Amino acid sequence: MNKKTIMMWAPLAFSFIFGILAVSLHHIACPEVIPSVYIQAPLYAIVPVIFPLLEKFAKIKIPYFLVVIVTVQIIISVDLGTALNFYAFIPNYDKFLHTYFGVWCAQLIYYFINLWGGQGMKMWGRLLLVMLSVLGVAAIWEISEYAMSLLFGTDPQLWKAALASGGHPLADTIWDMIVAAIGVAIFYITLLIDVRTGGKIYRGTLSAERAGEEEGVSRAGADSAA
Repeated sequence: MNKKTIMMWAPLAFSFIFGILAVSLHHIACPEVIPSVYIQAPLYAIVPVIFPLLEKFAKIKIPYFLVVIVTVQIIISVDLGTALNFYAFIPNYDKFLHTYFGVWCAQLIYYFINLWGGQGMKMWGRLLLVMLSVLGVAAIWEISEYAMSLLFGTDPQLWKAALASGGHPLADTIWDMIVAAIGVAIFYITLLIDVRTGGKIYRGTLSAERAGEEEGVSRAGADSAA
């Protein structure tokens, strides 16, 4: 087995191993067992298989750093956050995860925009599309959390806890969306730095340098501006 094959399947292997450990230790980490964990952890553990399948059958090669980042998201949110109860141990852990999601989801959507001919769009149009798309994906996630609460009687959106404490039942959901948008803003900053430094952050993996040049930000001009 060569190095390329190992790297291709390594994220799936790590995700699968962490998923098994999370399910095995869930009853120890959580005082109250959450039945949905035994469905979520195995399902999310196999999500990284999408990337080698895309490369093999659709000839779409997702930048490897994004494959790793998405795999890390699965591990720290499903395995550590839900199964091992990190949400209860670490303050604002959930908000950190939603911000992290906003960053990588923006990177991934920007990559696909460029892959599918988005270079013909104005830069502001691409960035607006990224923001709207990330918020759309975040909304789908919130819908899935609501569905899980109906199916298993859990409270992932914390509306029961909010009502019990006199808070607003939509506060957690709205803040999840807000911090996801902040994650997109962080991506905007990294993209600007990437363009201004001639691609030193993304190394052309997201076509960021070409995008900057299309908007009249040449590498020479960026260097002189810096």
